[in-house]
Amino acid sequence: MNQDALLNAYDRLTQIVGKNNSVFPGDAVFASYLIDETFLQGTAALVLKPQTREEIIEIISSLSRLRSDLPAEKEHLTLTLRGGGSGLSGACVPQGGIVLDLTLMKSVLNIDEKNSVLQAECGIILSEINLALSATGLYYAVDPSSAGLCTLGGSIATNAAGPSSLKYGTTRQNLATVTFVNAEGATIRAGNIPSKTSMGFSLTDLICGSEGRLGLILDAEIRLTPGAETAALLMAAFATEGEAMEFVAALNQKYLYPKCCEIIDGYSASLVNFPLVVSASGAVLMLEFDGTSEAVASDLERLQSMAPHINWVSARDDKSRDGLWAKRKAITHELKKRFAFKLGEDIAVPLTALAAVATFARTRAGERGVKTAIWGHAGDGNLHVNYLLEEKAALPVLDLLMLELAHEVTRVGGAISGEHGLGRLKKKFAQAVLPRAYFVAQENIKSAFDPECIFNPALNMP
Repeated sequence: MNQDALLNAYDRLTQIVGKNNSVFPGDAVFASYLIDETFLQGTAALVLKPQTREEIIEIISSLSRLRSDLPAEKEHLTLTLRGGGSGLSGACVPQGGIVLDLTLMKSVLNIDEKNSVLQAECGIILSEINLALSATGLYYAVDPSSAGLCTLGGSIATNAAGPSSLKYGTTRQNLATVTFVNAEGATIRAGNIPSKTSMGFSLTDLICGSEGRLGLILDAEIRLTPGAETAALLMAAFATEGEAMEFVAALNQKYLYPKCCEIIDGYSASLVNFPLVVSASGAVLMLEFDGTSEAVASDLERLQSMAPHINWVSARDDKSRDGLWAKRKAITHELKKRFAFKLGEDIAVPLTALAAVATFARTRAGERGVKTAIWGHAGDGNLHVNYLLEEKAALPVLDLLMLELAHEVTRVGGAISGEHGLGRLKKKFAQAVLPRAYFVAQENIKSAFDPECIFNPALNMP
């Protein structure tokens, strides 16, 4: 490695954003750019924090020239794209090269109430989007638990979702346009404000969920939803996890479609003091309905008629609902306080397979002495199977458990990631359960967008 040449290259890149927006090894905060919310640890040589699209384009153009001048150092002249660092798959954990922190790109560029779209830069935090919309009667419906940390660009890169995606869709369904920079430094705007278009390959669908492998998202126009007239959140305790999951499947069969349908196992519920008595083998269901007063009243009546013996706890005012959702979203934090090497798997399975797959995951983990906590967005089959480890030395067992779960989930017609993405953490398990042709197609797409592999090289499929 030509250390002097590399240092000169890094210095040239640093001049684009300035020393105040560069972070170097040895700086107190440098280590925070080498991790996300997994247990993975990365490496990098430099962090750059651009503030404008012009700086971003200059960085990419300069990097291309530097790679041409220093062909032997290409692996050190790459960009790992980073938003809020709240990912759960290792997608933004660098493996050498340069980290590009995009959180200074955080402006709302336009609010178009008539067309119900908002345009914002990639680094804006999702929760700040709805603050900007507070006076409009509109809101952005995508609500991952990390909405207070997750950036718009990061949520697009991972096709983020959350509880309300059951009714309102994931990021992909709420993305109108995306403007991105390719590896050559060219700016491309993909998508349209009208929801019905037929324009050949859908570049928005390729960029959404690409985990930063195809280009750097500059900004996006996202679709907004009118605020509901009213909402009701209901909770009930079930004697067993299986009974709760069977009830979820029954909701679908009765054509009863809540905004959110969450399941929380007994252990997880005990960590956050839900106002219910739940046995260790039991589970809590959280159902939220929204719409007009008449529609919500009808939904609640139909829900009660499905199982009159179930005692539902209801929260109708905003403060009560927000308090319960805060408890639900605190589960991950409470688990991490107790289990430093917790891993939250993120599977999606058909509703008919929910109970069987949860039992499979618990049984296989128990056979290896690993505790579990299971909760998630049961209404769309998305479960977070949390393997609870206290010591780093126990991590190797996770490879076995994750591989077994990947095979089982695929066997029943599901996927090993419902909303977190594959990242560095799960790509090898995806390769173990999906045909080689699947990844050849992805590699060909990557080559078309980024032939020199400048963006997120740690995510390349071998």
